[in-house]
Amino acid sequence: MNGYELKKGRIFGLTLLSLFFLWALIITPIAFSKEGRLVREKIHSVSLEKTITGESPDRNVTIYLPPSYDQSSKKRYPVVYLLHGILDTDETWTRAWTGKNGPWNTIQGVMNNGIAEQLFGEMIIVMPNQLTKWGGSFYTNSTVTGNWEDFTVKDLVSHVDIKYRTLAQASSRGIAGHSMGGYGALKLGMKHPEVYSVVYAMNPAVLGWARDLSIENPSFASILKMTTPEEVMKGDFYLAGIIVLGQAFSPNPNRLPFFVDFPFKMVDGKLQPAEPAFNKWQENFPIHMVEDYRSNLSKLHGLKIDSGTEDEFTHIPVTTRILSTKLTAFGIEHIFEEYNGDHRNRLWKRTGRIATEVMPFFWRLLDSQEKN
Repeated sequence: MNGYELKKGRIFGLTLLSLFFLWALIITPIAFSKEGRLVREKIHSVSLEKTITGESPDRNVTIYLPPSYDQSSKKRYPVVYLLHGILDTDETWTRAWTGKNGPWNTIQGVMNNGIAEQLFGEMIIVMPNQLTKWGGSFYTNSTVTGNWEDFTVKDLVSHVDIKYRTLAQASSRGIAGHSMGGYGALKLGMKHPEVYSVVYAMNPAVLGWARDLSIENPSFASILKMTTPEEVMKGDFYLAGIIVLGQAFSPNPNRLPFFVDFPFKMVDGKLQPAEPAFNKWQENFPIHMVEDYRSNLSKLHGLKIDSGTEDEFTHIPVTTRILSTKLTAFGIEHIFEEYNGDHRNRLWKRTGRIATEVMPFFWRLLDSQEKN
C-alpha cells in the first residue's frame, strides 16, 4: 500500500467514524424518548385572588408530556385533565399510591408503559392542585374560597393551550377525576361540553344524599356545636369534609369561623334540613343537576362512571347507581361499571383501572392527529 492509498484509507476511516458519531447523536434522543416527562409549574389565577379564606391564587400544576413531545416539534396532542380527591394534591398522581415504586403506580408510569404496550396512544395529562386550606375546592365557584370552576375551565385550559402543543378543541379534550375529582369531572363535564367532550368519573363522591352523606351521619350534629377550627381538627374526617362542602356549596362570608351555612339545624334535639343551605347542597349534587343539564350531557362524545362495591365511603356505590338510572331515564348515553374493590385499591398497577379502563377510554374517543 503506497502513501496515497494509506492516506485515502485513513480519510475513509475517519469519514465512517464521523458518520457513526453523527448517527449516534441523531439516534440517541430517539432511543431515550420512550418515556415522557413531567413539568411542574405555578399558574397565577385571577379567579382565585382575594379570597375570604386566604387561598393562594398561585397554583401548582403538574403536566405529563408524552415520549415524542420533545422530538416532534409540529405534533399536537389530545389532553386529559385529571382531578384529585379531597385532601390530595396534583402530586398524589405522580407518587406511588400503593407504597411501592412499581412501574405502574404513578401516572407517569401508567402513561409511559401503557403507550409502550400500545394500550393507548400519546396524550398530555394535566393535573392541577386544588387543595384548599380545609381540604378541597370541589371544583366549584365559591364566594369564600374562590372561583375554582372558572380556574379549571378557563384559566387552566387557556394556559395549557397557549403554552403546550395541544389540539385546542373540545373533541380532543377530556376530563377525569377520582372521588372529589370524579365529582368535579361530572360537574364540569355536564356544564361545559364546549370545553370537554369526554368524561370519566372514578368513584365519584357527593353525587347526592345517602348513607354516610346524610342526616344519619352524627358529624352533622357535632359540627353545629363547634366554634373553633381546633375542635374540628381533633374530630373525624367527616367534620372537615362538611366544612369543605359547605365552603363550596353554601358559603357565607359573614358566618365565622367557618364561613359556612350548614345544611342541617337542631330543632327540639333532632336534626332537620336548614334552608337555604340544604337546597343549595342539593342544587350542587349531580343527581339533581341531570335534568337541567341533559342537553349539555347529550353533546358529550363519551361519559363513563365507575364505582367499587366495597367503597368505604358508603354513599358512593348507592349514588352512582342512582345517577346512572337517572341518566338512562333522560336518554343520556353513558357507561356505568361496578367492580369488586374499595375507594382506591383497584386504581393502579398493570391491571389497575387507570391503565386498563380510564386512559384507553379517552384514547378511543378523543380526536388525535393519528386518527385524522
